[in-house]
Amino acid sequence: MNYPVASRRGLSRRRHFADDGPTVSPATTYAGEHALPFVAPALKLADTLTKNYVRQIDGIQNKAVISTLSSDSVVQAASCTWSDGDSLTLGEQVLTLTDLSVMESLCRKTLLPTWAGMTGARQTMTAGSPEFQQFAMATVAGYAAQEVENGIWQGGLATGHKGFLSDDGAFDNPGYRASILAAGGTSASPVTNEEVVTANGFLAANIDGASGAFAEVYNNAVANCPAILNRTDVGFYCSNKTAGAYMQALAASGNNQGVNLQGTNQAFDTLQYLGIPIRVCPGMFDDALVLTYTENIVCGSNLMTDYTSAQFIDAWQFDGSDLVKIALRFGQGNQVAIPADVVVGAYDAVITD
Repeated sequence: MNYPVASRRGLSRRRHFADDGPTVSPATTYAGEHALPFVAPALKLADTLTKNYVRQIDGIQNKAVISTLSSDSVVQAASCTWSDGDSLTLGEQVLTLTDLSVMESLCRKTLLPTWAGMTGARQTMTAGSPEFQQFAMATVAGYAAQEVENGIWQGGLATGHKGFLSDDGAFDNPGYRASILAAGGTSASPVTNEEVVTANGFLAANIDGASGAFAEVYNNAVANCPAILNRTDVGFYCSNKTAGAYMQALAASGNNQGVNLQGTNQAFDTLQYLGIPIRVCPGMFDDALVLTYTENIVCGSNLMTDYTSAQFIDAWQFDGSDLVKIALRFGQGNQVAIPADVVVGAYDAVITD
């Protein structure tokens, strides 16, 4: 078929690209396939969050102000006049999110013969089948959740990310220096709610004794913040190792006869000390204890906002590589509402100034 000259020229122009082109305007980037459900698991699979051991606030875009109202005493002698006790204190703590991301790449050279199977031409085979996408995204989200769990307590997921027990973290506020001193240390004396557990206080042989870790932290709360012990959501927080030492102590109690005379032949589904539940948080430092209540320690995120994303990108189709990529982006932060309502105990220095 013969085309008019102008049409042939137009067709030629449409098919010709400059050596460095084409120019895309406005500039854009391929964003992959959206997979929103996997951002929440990356955060919410952390044990501390899954078991609701802390107060959780989602939907934060950058910062959230946690307001508090506290008092030393509101009861006074009755009189016929109005006498303001002036004992209420309005305070606040600011929870700031840290932007975090997960960026992993997987090579089809490995995936095709193993997961997908070599069943056709390379250009028509994709490692991004729905089954594989679910598997890969869930696996990466699970590993991310493990790191989030550590970050909640120890911080360090990114520059400036603070955990409850990290250096200059949520417990390290003006008027409450939450730096744990090693036994016999020479640093300045700790504030009242700070507890230094005696030597070997976290070993099974004496963790449950009168001078063991739980007793010292509990007695400190009785002396300095007894009101927290009356709350229904009060609890001890510790690592798996510390919980394990406590279970060993229970099993060896009563001349090694243990609870219900079963020795070590038993499972402890739940743990408590003097009626206070013990919450096992894998992200905590070993040989450390925290005693406070759920509403007082806050974990925030930007879930349910437009600032989270989850992507599975078939990069091999667009950049000449042989890769598929997984990307998650979210924000997370931690803060304590009333630092004076927290007792921290440790055998050695887990927090530094």
